[in-house]
Amino acid sequence: MKIKRRKRVHAGVEASSLSDILFFLMLFFLMVSTLASQNALGLLLPESRTGKTMHQDILNVSINQNKEYYVEGKMISFQDYESILKQKSITSPTATIALRIDKSVSVEELVRAVDVINEYHLRCVIATAKKE
Repeated sequence: MKIKRRKRVHAGVEASSLSDILFFLMLFFLMVSTLASQNALGLLLPESRTGKTMHQDILNVSINQNKEYYVEGKMISFQDYESILKQKSITSPTATIALRIDKSVSVEELVRAVDVINEYHLRCVIATAKKE
């Protein structure tokens, strides 16, 4: 009696389509990472129940727990903060200052920062985290 030998099937995974998918995933994550906030300084913002987003000429000012001032993500001194706001009031008097202050910073520092904004008659909003 003649016994037929079965042909062994080659079990393999085609990797050409996987490399295309990985390439597109890499592009997607690179594009999404550029959309991340450039003003993220690791501040713990105070919370509020109400809030609005703004789509205007905004100058981002941040103050961290060490009372260090940042304008658009660059660390500056308080004197530079005053001169930047003075220049902004001349070049763009309708600009809005988005003030991001760590919740551990004293109210005195907040008032000091807002006094300079009021001195140059600029609009100001204080950024907060949404209370859940």
